[in-house]
Amino acid sequence: MTSMSMFERGGTTLVEGDGVRVRDEAGNSYLSATSGLWNVTCGWNHPRIVDAVTEQLRRFSYGTLFRYGHDVARDLAARLLEIAPGRFDRVYFSSSGSSANEAAVKVLRRYRSLVGQPERRLVVSFDAHSWHGTGIGAMALTGEELDQEEYGVDRRWNRLLPYPDPFAAERGLGPDERTCREALAELERTEGDQVAAVIVEPVLCSGGVLMPPKGFLEEVAAATERMGAHLIVDEVATGFGRTGRMFASEHTGVRPDVVTMSKGINSGYLPLAATLFPAEVFEAYESSGTYLTHGETQSGNPAACAAALATLDVMEDENLVERSAKAGARLRQHLDALLELDIVGEVRGEGLALAVELVRDQESRAPLSPMDMAMISHLCQRNGLLVHLSRRCLLLFPPLVVTDAEVDEIAARLTGALKAVRSR
Repeated sequence: MTSMSMFERGGTTLVEGDGVRVRDEAGNSYLSATSGLWNVTCGWNHPRIVDAVTEQLRRFSYGTLFRYGHDVARDLAARLLEIAPGRFDRVYFSSSGSSANEAAVKVLRRYRSLVGQPERRLVVSFDAHSWHGTGIGAMALTGEELDQEEYGVDRRWNRLLPYPDPFAAERGLGPDERTCREALAELERTEGDQVAAVIVEPVLCSGGVLMPPKGFLEEVAAATERMGAHLIVDEVATGFGRTGRMFASEHTGVRPDVVTMSKGINSGYLPLAATLFPAEVFEAYESSGTYLTHGETQSGNPAACAAALATLDVMEDENLVERSAKAGARLRQHLDALLELDIVGEVRGEGLALAVELVRDQESRAPLSPMDMAMISHLCQRNGLLVHLSRRCLLLFPPLVVTDAEVDEIAARLTGALKAVRSR
């Protein structure tokens, strides 16, 4: 969520970055274990990305995709279709993960009307810990509490299902896998013929890097297919090497019908997102002569697309997907050693998407107090380390270019902060 420090004076203001390090206006340097907001996969000031953006701005700084096109968007679309984990035929560009998810829902609901199924309006997502964005449409999909009711979010055409939270379920504080499977089966039985789409994250990152139990995503995909709906896989946070695969859904047998992506698509250098659709969706619009009444002025901005093409080249040439897996395993080894501390309840994740579950003590395994959580964040920053807090967890999402020495440094600074809180 947006820090209230934007309305205040005296907060930390970052002014410069290089590699995995950033500097504030007071001259303090920090290791970023957050990659900005999980998106600066290639690190700050990568020369190949900076040069690609600069060259594009000089050659063709802006081009609309309304009635026209441009070569950079065309080339990027072709690259995305090559690497994406599914059977896709068309790419829709937008400027954020939220807008990518809203485009997916909007297109699929209209598609159902075009193919004579106007009753299929429901979009199913998951409760409590899912995050699909903060646009008013994306908020309807998001299970995490974002004051949806106070903002007037309309959920009449949405259904929220429980998602397994094994750590919480052990203490009776969250749903277990059986409960979640039963809820999915009940929805399929009672409203399956009204469902247009099911949207799911392959890893619930904002919810605390919740990993799906073995076979759960496969069952969601199977139920979606039985209902005759489209499966939207939200890879906004997990795509482009974050989990040690190009896309997190590759860890499973699930292949999405529609996929959304943003964050790491161009290493966060400029706003960009994409939604990939199968051929039958495009063909329904084309055969009926229907235009998609949706778009943004900055959709597929040439400089943003140039940054994305350069990012894909960097990822390939520097083996960043493999690097994510190896660096993640090294960091995970350090984090597992923290389980000896009373305040560490669990470590989980894949690649460089990792979470440390924080507890009051090992006996109760109750969540650590918000005050202590804030203290850990403060101590990390004082130690020159930026981390991200989410619910009960501390999240670590370093840039994929992080070196072994920097991984060790992140672990050492975090360990110091946790031990300091433990000794209070």
